[in-house]
Amino acid sequence: MKTIASYWIGVGSILAFLSVLVGALGAHWLDPVMDMDSKDTYETSVRFQMFHSVALILIGIILNFKFEFNRLFFYIPWLVLAGTVIFCGSLYTISLSSFNWLGAVAPFGALLFIFGWLLLAFSVFNIARQNQNKDDR
Repeated sequence: MKTIASYWIGVGSILAFLSVLVGALGAHWLDPVMDMDSKDTYETSVRFQMFHSVALILIGIILNFKFEFNRLFFYIPWLVLAGTVIFCGSLYTISLSSFNWLGAVAPFGALLFIFGWLLLAFSVFNIARQNQNKDDR
């Protein structure tokens, strides 16, 4: 397995582990002390963290294949990781504290998610086109 692939699979796995951990913490210890809005925000953060943890694992698996990746592909996991830290981190903080001003930070994390997903789609279509061109020869 390629080193970079192993790295992103590992990072995704750690983020997934942390998602399960904070989800369980929220469900069992924080549930009695949180209001409904805080619970919803917390659960949204847990859900987005898990989705993007799985995305990092899948990106690592894709990186293990011998495709000809364009340089942009290697920015995707960084965008997903930064989006997770900024988006989920701000939502966790908002739900557990009175730092509601961090609500203005969360959209920047969401934009990083969006750019990561768009770049993934572009890169995969580019790989498919390259493989089609090779098959046509």
